[in-house]
Amino acid sequence: MGSFCSKGQDLAGQADPDAAAKWVATSADQDHGRTFHSERRAPYVLPADIKEGGRLNLQHYLFREIFGGPNYFGVTEAQLEKGLKVLDIGCGTGIWLAEMQRDFPKGKYYGVDIVTTTWAETFKDLSSGGITLSLGNVLEKLPFEDNTFDYVHQQLLVLGVPAEKWPHVVSEVCRVLKPGGVVDLVEVQSVSSNQETPNTAETAIWGTLAKLFSARGINIGITEKLFDFVQDEPRFERVVSVQKQAPLGWGGEIGQLWRVDYTKAFLGMSPFVSAALGLSEESWRSSVENYLDDAAVSHTTVNIVCITFCAC
Repeated sequence: MGSFCSKGQDLAGQADPDAAAKWVATSADQDHGRTFHSERRAPYVLPADIKEGGRLNLQHYLFREIFGGPNYFGVTEAQLEKGLKVLDIGCGTGIWLAEMQRDFPKGKYYGVDIVTTTWAETFKDLSSGGITLSLGNVLEKLPFEDNTFDYVHQQLLVLGVPAEKWPHVVSEVCRVLKPGGVVDLVEVQSVSSNQETPNTAETAIWGTLAKLFSARGINIGITEKLFDFVQDEPRFERVVSVQKQAPLGWGGEIGQLWRVDYTKAFLGMSPFVSAALGLSEESWRSSVENYLDDAAVSHTTVNIVCITFCAC
């Protein structure tokens, strides 16, 4: 396996775009002791196991903290209390749906994801609680009729959607949305350090990941273009962008928890990174720790955006 120097200067040079493009999990969707999805038409490289479920649940509460309350934006509490038909695309463990159903029990709640077997017991509990869950891939066609939902929520799919597929994804979201229905797209827009104390490992990590994901058709910086795309679409109206920043590894407990989230996410990519860079898991872990140490020193922030709009 290749080596990695202390600040990651040689990381980008080790990238093998062809290996990144062709990577799939091995041994019945298990690699490096992790379990991955089996949907070969989806380029997503993060795991789909209990460890990842814990990270996603942590991330859910971090988003609640950053936005100062419940994770819904384009709809009001009064609308939800009357009972809306709600869809969560890429629902993961289903924690967002569970909280929505608990807080607004008159609604009808649906979740769709490319995998539902990993968190089988969780899904069983959710289904018995009045939430309908389905296998589905928004890159193709969602398993719902046209004009079905009042409110669609989609969060953090930027690493699973090829750049050329975003117009299709947004169109598919709008297909299942009722006229006048509301969409929330929540994504990480960027990760940036304080200009006065630049993070020397930031370019090494993110530049390399951008190269590897690009080989799979994914532009990890596309979130910055989504608002303009949605705003320019004649099918949409009342387009609003809400932006928040979270400290990565500094700023007290919340910053430390964001570091935990990013550590787990980076290490979850180990099989993919190992194949594409020829790095051992230990070398990749070292590079991640170096980056996150620098992120704390340079007061790096995670920049999050929610784009809300209505269908005409």
